[in-house]
Amino acid sequence: MVVDDLDFSIDHARLEDFAIKQADFCKAAELNNAIDHFQKYQLGKLAYTELEIKNRLQDAKFWLRRIRRKTASLINQVERALGYVSKRRAVYCGDVSLNRHRQNQLLSQQYMQNTYLQNDEGFSIPLSEIAAHNISNPVIRRHELMVRIRGFEEVAQYCQHAAVFVTLTTPSRMHATNATGIPNQAYDGSSINDAQDYLNHVWQLCRAKFDRDEIKPYGFRVVEPHHDGTPHWHLLLFMPCDQIKHFKEVITHYGLQDSPDEKGAKQYRVKFIDIDPAKGSAAGYIAKYIAKNIDGFAVGTDTSGQPSDLVAARINAWSKAASIRQFQQIGGPSVTVWRELRRIKQCETPMDELNSAHAAADSSNWAAFCLAMNAVDTPRKEHLISPYYEIRTTETIDYDSGEIQSCQLNHYLELRKPTIFGLVCRAMPLVTRNVRWKIAMKPPSRETTFPPLGGLVASSEVATLEFQKAITMFTTG
Repeated sequence: MVVDDLDFSIDHARLEDFAIKQADFCKAAELNNAIDHFQKYQLGKLAYTELEIKNRLQDAKFWLRRIRRKTASLINQVERALGYVSKRRAVYCGDVSLNRHRQNQLLSQQYMQNTYLQNDEGFSIPLSEIAAHNISNPVIRRHELMVRIRGFEEVAQYCQHAAVFVTLTTPSRMHATNATGIPNQAYDGSSINDAQDYLNHVWQLCRAKFDRDEIKPYGFRVVEPHHDGTPHWHLLLFMPCDQIKHFKEVITHYGLQDSPDEKGAKQYRVKFIDIDPAKGSAAGYIAKYIAKNIDGFAVGTDTSGQPSDLVAARINAWSKAASIRQFQQIGGPSVTVWRELRRIKQCETPMDELNSAHAAADSSNWAAFCLAMNAVDTPRKEHLISPYYEIRTTETIDYDSGEIQSCQLNHYLELRKPTIFGLVCRAMPLVTRNVRWKIAMKPPSRETTFPPLGGLVASSEVATLEFQKAITMFTTG
């Protein structure tokens, strides 16, 4: 795996040295020459302004990140092209990709155990403990997804909407091996990302047609690999009963535009299953796909004959190597608002919509949250609550003057991107994040008497107080 003078198979230390040399070259080169130099290694697009490109090409860490990402993608692609990913060898991803994924997980866990967040009061908490209590934890991520899916189903029942399960697959030319595990003679060398881009394009065409025809489906999309690593989509979507027929026609039309006459296209490329509530719930139907792609909980043995925990590990390695987002909500309210409201312990305000949304989120009732947000069959701009973003500032001390200076620039000396700070209701921002945290590479003091996750509890208490202050200002102003 060599591109020009870059050997992607060398060890990490030598890759670091290579990245430093390339950054030094770009510091001395003209911008156009630096861009050409970067692009000859095929390390991806530079979707930045000229100044942003210049700053990044002179940063060795940027080079190393792109090299590591390209390495994972290349290994994945080579394993598929050589037939190492199939029913006959290793399903979903190759053994090299799986071992790299496990090694990266181990390194990440070690980093989080040795890295702490420290607030202004001196309280510290390891990143590993924070990760164990949010959606970085596979169990919590699976629970949250199932709560949201079940909530959408309850909304559909309330609105008398129908559910349909869709499977969308790529043309045969994008599959490295066929169903029996032998090489596919029609394979055109398409990468995993090429196949995912194809499916994304099909969905973009469908979505544009839905907008024109005022069809607003809501639900979830799950991306998972075939046995040879080629992605396919499962979508569980809800909509009014009278829109189902036209919805299927649109999906079929765009899903079969590429190679419509190939063998098995109409039978396998686009498939629909109408969910009958009398036979089972929609959430129950998709539950196995959610679990299979996260941690394999209660799945048992996979169709490949392997245990579910190993299958989940292979699928996660596959998605990380290809940078594929496995789960995507379609329609409905902002999950960012949902998560932000769940950080607040109490919410008693004159704004009934805010109180109702908080009560629903706090009780894990996604259906009630959808209704409280006015998020059923409505565009996002008509939802009653939205996330509030600000540019985060850091404080530094000027040792010459003794003054504390605020800075909104990142390490590239560019203005930081806005980050979540709270919520907006009735055009009024409500700040929920007031505690400042910084990374500290040292353990907390043994004299610390705060309870576990005390810093996060304190954040919730502060957020509650700030809500009350903001509401007081709103009602008296």
